[in-house]
This record gives sequence, structure tokens and C-alpha cells, in this order.
Amino acid sequence: MTLKTFKIRLIPSINGDYSRIYEQAASILLQGELPAGWKWVPCSKYAVVAATTESPIVFYKEFLPRNKFEKIKAIIRGNRSKRARKQAGILNKAGLPTPKILCWCKGQKNIFLISEGFCGVGFFQYFKMNFLPPLNKEKIRKKRLLLNEAGSLIGKMHSMGIVHGDLRQNNLLVKEVENGFQFSLIDNESNRKWWFIPRSQILKNLVQFSIFSDNLLSKTDLMRLYNAYAALYPRFSGMGKNFFLRNVFRRSRRRILLIKLKKGFKETCQPLKNKDFHGKCERNSIVALQFESQIDPAQWFLRAKTVLKNDNNVSVKILPGSGGNIIAKRFTAQNLLYHPSVWFKMKRASRQWEMSHIFIALGIPVARPLGFVFEGKRASYYYSENLLNAKDLVRLSREIGDFPDWLEKEKIIFRFAQYLAILHNNNYCHGDTKWANILANASSGKFWMIDLDGASQVKFTLGHKVRKDLSRFIFDMIKYGLPKRFLNEFMTEYCNIRMLNKECVQKKIKPLINKLRERHKIKK
Repeated sequence: MTLKTFKIRLIPSINGDYSRIYEQAASILLQGELPAGWKWVPCSKYAVVAATTESPIVFYKEFLPRNKFEKIKAIIRGNRSKRARKQAGILNKAGLPTPKILCWCKGQKNIFLISEGFCGVGFFQYFKMNFLPPLNKEKIRKKRLLLNEAGSLIGKMHSMGIVHGDLRQNNLLVKEVENGFQFSLIDNESNRKWWFIPRSQILKNLVQFSIFSDNLLSKTDLMRLYNAYAALYPRFSGMGKNFFLRNVFRRSRRRILLIKLKKGFKETCQPLKNKDFHGKCERNSIVALQFESQIDPAQWFLRAKTVLKNDNNVSVKILPGSGGNIIAKRFTAQNLLYHPSVWFKMKRASRQWEMSHIFIALGIPVARPLGFVFEGKRASYYYSENLLNAKDLVRLSREIGDFPDWLEKEKIIFRFAQYLAILHNNNYCHGDTKWANILANASSGKFWMIDLDGASQVKFTLGHKVRKDLSRFIFDMIKYGLPKRFLNEFMTEYCNIRMLNKECVQKKIKPLINKLRERHKIKK
């Protein structure tokens, strides 16, 4: 079979002004091979990308099916190549930069297009190459100019009613020119033109563009970008603008945190799997060594003699292990008739594992998580570091002679306010901040939060779970007789970090504190 015959079978009809120039190269690329003068380019698993190695630089992009519904979507909305061409036309008409599409076609299995190259790199890549600290005055000036111009471009795009389908930083190419920077928007097939853009779509685009790993951009940098954006798309103003931009910042921080955690889990965690149990543990930890020796989790737990807690659903013990002792928490379900509640009780072990890693990533002190295991259908175990010489604040309030003086000296209340504000700023809560769940070392002043199986995400700045965290800790301050100056110090530091009105916060948590007073029969 000749190459010409083969081309006709693979490419029945290639379209575009440059179809004859790139027809032969496209037929070879569709076979998964590289023509002379081309190279593969890294991309997502749903595409194949190649580029020429010499001028003129052009890019070949082959769209691979994402799922079994791809063909149905193509019938309704058009295939991804058709959508990319349409959206490129919309961007060009709006005066927004995007590569010119030279030719396109549908092969036997997949579709492709070939577009002009742009001699630039992804925004994040460019930023990392040029603006890592320390920076001199000229670098700082260029960084600020880049942020202003990128923010203005996104603002102009939204002012035209266009929302990018995937505005990650590397989908905005950038190169430096004499008077500033040039940009090019790529991966446009999921773009959408709106008559009036929904707020959720604006939020989505800005959050996507704000996700910089390693916290490469400071809050000040991002606010500079947001302000340049708002100047070209002045939809929000005053307090509404500030609230919206803070929401963007918080969501992007949370996404960065989750990306960081996912990466950390891959590097430090290993699965535990057996015919009788399954779970995860820290690599090379005491827990990993014990399970490598084929120990049974139930027998290991029963072997321990030191019991810290024992009730119907939760038991806590200190377990002996090769390399030291650890804390084990056993969650049990007594009644198999109520499957949702049974699964929730079982799920607490994995929740505590996940939340412990989130707290650590935020810099909040907790006992180091070592692993968790599900055993059968009625029990689960969570393993953590044994904190030596640590006692809860309730016990310390009874044992330390001048307890308020110790709290003030070690700045316990002040530091706890900071950690709680950081936690809430990242849209998470502890769930049960009573003093019994805060361990401290009387000598060193270090303290840790424990019992994180009730921790969870929160949606609102002062939602019920956030108010509950605040009121539970403040109630114990009142219950154990701390002077009012500690309450004032706690609320002032917490509200300063979260940029909240202190009087407003106190008003919102007062009903919850009064309920706790009534429940525990403590007079005002």
C-alpha cells in the first residue's frame, strides 16, 4: 500500500488554508509516530500534542475520548476540534490573543487540528523561571507589570462575556516584548460566550488562575492581579468586591492545599491490604513495621493494657510496638441495622487520618498520624503518635498552681487563637474545641489539638460550625475561671487575623455560649 493510499484512508478530508502543507505530517502523527522535524509535547491524558522543531513553529493536537459519552456530546455540541475553532474565532473577533488554526480533520478514530505556534511559555512556568525571590528592583517592577497585564487580559475577556473553560496558568502563554508582555490563550475548546456571565463562572476562572503551587504568589501579588482585573471588569464594587475577592483567595488556597496533600500522600503513605482488613499508613513507621509482621489489628489492640478511654463506640489505648508506643483509637458500631450511622462511625478513622494531614499542612500542631485500618464491617482503628508528657488543659488547670500565669507566659490562648483563625480562613473547622481535646506540655509550652474525627470543611465565614468552635473554647475559658483579659486577647487576635468585626463575632456566638451555660448549669 502506498503512502498516498494510506493517507486517503486515514484522512478522508483535511480542511483549512494550510491543509496541503501539513497533510502528510498529520497522517504520520495519527499513527502515533513522529515525522521528521517534529517532537512530542507533554500534555494531559486526553490529548496527543506534537510541535515542529524548526520555524515556522506549529502545534498538532489530537483529541482523545474522555469517556464513553464523548460521541453523544459531539452530536449535540460539536466535537472538540469544532468547538476549539469556534471559540478561537470568538476570541479573535473580541480582539483577544489566541493562536490561528491552520487546518483540521477527523481521522478514523480521533480528530485533530494544527495551529500556529507562539514563542512563549506557560504563565506559571514563566513566573517560576523569572521571579523566584530574592528580586531586585527591576525584577519587582517587571513582576508587577506582568500581574497587571495578565489581570487586565482576564478582565477584558470577561467584559466581552467570554469565560475560559480551563484557565489554569499554563493555558495562558506569555513572552516578554520591548514594552511589556504578549499573551496567547490556548485550550479554548471548553470556552463559553455568555450574555451575562454567572457569578459562579467568574469565580471558577479566577480560582483556576490563582492556583500557584509552592505559594509562589503572595496575597499582595494576587490582590494586585485582582485589582487590575476589576479595573477592566468593574462588576463588583465596595464591600461586595472585597468579599468576592477574599472568597476567590480562600478557595484557591484550599485547592493548593488539597494538591499539596495529594502529592504528600503519594510520597509518604503506603496502602495496607489483607483479606481481613485494609487501610493506609505512614511509610516506614511503627504501624507499617507491625503490619509487615502480619499482626492482626484486633489482637494488637486487645494486647494493650493501658486504657485511656472506653465507651460504647470509641476506645483509646496505648499500644506497644517495635520502636515505641503509639496511641490507637478503635471505633465500633454496635448495631448493624442502621447502616448509614454504622458507616459514619467507621469512617471516623479515615476522616481523622485525612484531617490530621490537612492540619499539619496548615501548620497547626496535631499528633502525627501513623495510619488507619478498616477491619470487617464493624470496627476501624486510627493510629497516631504518643505525645509524651502531654496532658489536656482541664487536667493542667488543676495541677498547675498559677494556671493563668502559665497560660500567659506560654501564650497558649494567643497562639490557639492564631491556629483557629488559620484553620477557619482555610474553610475547615475542628468540630470539638473543648479543653479536653487540647493537650499541652507544661514544661515546653507546646500544645496539640486532638480528636479530629469531627473536623470538616465549612462553607461560610461565620457558619454554625465556625461559631461552635469559637463558643466551645470560650465556654471552657469561662468554666475554668480565666480572667476576662484572656477572652479579650483571644477574640482580638482571632478577629484581626480573619479581618472580622469583633463585636459582630461576639454577638453571633453569644447564643451558643448561653446554651452551653444552661446545659452545664453555670451562672452568667
